[in-house]
Amino acid sequence: MKKNYYYFLLLLLLVPLSLFSQHEGIERHFNSYVVNIIPAEDTRYFDDTLTNEFHLFLPQQRICTSNLGFMNPGTPFIPALFSKQPSHEFQFFSYYYPFIQHHSEFLYFDARKPFTLFRFRGGGKINEYTGFLHTQNINPQLNFVFNYDVINSDGLYQYNSSKVHALGFGTAYTKRKYQSYFNFIFNSISHRDNGGIKNEEVFESGRFRSDLLDVNLYDAGTKLQQLGVQYNQEYRIGKYQIDTVIIKKDTSINKTLQSKFSIIHQLSADRYYRIYFDKPSNFYSNIYRDSLKTFDSISYKTLNNNVLLKFDFNGVGKIQSFVIYAGIQNFFYKTVFHEESNTYLSNYIFGNISLNTQKLNFSSDISYCILGADIFDTQIQNNLTINFSNKNSFNAYLNFFNLNPNIFTYYFKSNHFEWDNWDVLNKTNTLSIGGAFDVNKYSFEIGTDINVLRNYIVYDYNALPVQISSLNLVAEAFIRKNFLLRKLHWDNIFTYQYIYNRSLIPLPEFVGYSSIYYMSPIFKGVMILQAGIDLKIHSSVYAYAYMPATGVFYLQDKRQIGDYPNFGFHIVTKVKRFRGFVKISNVNSVFMRNTYYLLYRIPDNPFSLNFGISWEFYD
Repeated sequence: MKKNYYYFLLLLLLVPLSLFSQHEGIERHFNSYVVNIIPAEDTRYFDDTLTNEFHLFLPQQRICTSNLGFMNPGTPFIPALFSKQPSHEFQFFSYYYPFIQHHSEFLYFDARKPFTLFRFRGGGKINEYTGFLHTQNINPQLNFVFNYDVINSDGLYQYNSSKVHALGFGTAYTKRKYQSYFNFIFNSISHRDNGGIKNEEVFESGRFRSDLLDVNLYDAGTKLQQLGVQYNQEYRIGKYQIDTVIIKKDTSINKTLQSKFSIIHQLSADRYYRIYFDKPSNFYSNIYRDSLKTFDSISYKTLNNNVLLKFDFNGVGKIQSFVIYAGIQNFFYKTVFHEESNTYLSNYIFGNISLNTQKLNFSSDISYCILGADIFDTQIQNNLTINFSNKNSFNAYLNFFNLNPNIFTYYFKSNHFEWDNWDVLNKTNTLSIGGAFDVNKYSFEIGTDINVLRNYIVYDYNALPVQISSLNLVAEAFIRKNFLLRKLHWDNIFTYQYIYNRSLIPLPEFVGYSSIYYMSPIFKGVMILQAGIDLKIHSSVYAYAYMPATGVFYLQDKRQIGDYPNFGFHIVTKVKRFRGFVKISNVNSVFMRNTYYLLYRIPDNPFSLNFGISWEFYD
């Protein structure tokens, strides 16, 4: 804890120092984009200079303001809303999604000036998160980016520590006829599994500090790792149009590539593994291999090869962009349990149509497995955005998935759990439709998400995977409204979540978040100060329990969890490219009964103090 006081003192010193700094304003000197087969603009850092929501310091709060699970950074969690559930090709990474690097979300830059971003968040029990990003162009065609996040947390409960290393390195080379993108990612997660608190009555009495409460597991832990590379290259076929430009007495030659056709190749290779270890105890019902020591190891290797043709019809009439691409995909994957391995190969055809005008953006993706282990797997995704004006827009989507369940739900072997479902599982079916109206002028948004599920997988009361053949409906309706009265702000987002059979998908019916704060420039406009209170709450439900040995959330019917209002106070400051915050969470735990559970026997963090900074540099 003493270490954090030094960080807090450093934060207090940096704030007045930044008042006299000579950094530039918030204008950007770079373009940023992701490459999912073809480049697409990404604006996450363009919106990264605001004070509102900066105090939401946990990485999982980027996905959902209300989450269920351990609230340490680097420990597993599940969003309270079905529409926010992340997924990962290595199933065990799904519950750690915001802590790690991803090929599909890797951020490339075209930087006119070197750009550096430093972030730090700290708090009780060495709850530290440090992030460093640097990018610059070596020449107009070649850029590199380095991104490294480190999490180190002791946790506010016993044997709940976590460590994360998430490193990404990438290069982008772009010329008129040839462009290529390369990224290397390394993710490593290590955390202790305490199995939740042992005695709920003792916890609720409030007689003991959180770090003194007895827990179910003392010698258990999980390690996960990914090592992966991705390379994307595109060769454009066409002719150069040569123009002579005359400015006063000077002339120059301007070459413009006229290309409507290109060939793209993308190759990625990844190696994942998960290790779970413990000293077997009565926490588990079964011990299949070793009664003295558990060391379960899972390895998963993938090789993904895509070759496609792209047709680009930009600038035809009012059409700003009209792109069609289609190709083939070869997906190889291999699983290893202990020393038992299995290898699979699937071959797909896939394509995309995207159309962009001044007011309309539409895209449609389709993927179909024609041969191999996942034959007949189908994915269809459609997205539509209509911009009625600069202040009003409508977004909609329609998706259909008919897929084999995750490979690890078919077959699994460990010291405490085993299953073989090769002959009993069918393809899962999901139909999703949703839309939202966004009226920026009035800071108002309303929308809905509807999911129809069939043959979906749940983990039953014994933490074993079962397939539910009957239909289930999950429908969400949300409203976001931000009020402004001079310098007083009130931001709200409320979601009603209907689930036809909530006993199989135990997520809350109501989820809400509200923040009231005062925001004003001070020191003659040099600094922006924001100070306020916020509240998160969700309705009660027989929420999931967590199984450390398999890393899954499973059903329980022993206790309902929820209806606990979690209040916090925050102060945020901003001086040009410097931002800082101080946040006090779960203030009402000081005087209310300790019933702030997020999962079965897994409480939210108690009263705690956190702080952090974000500082950007050019040159």
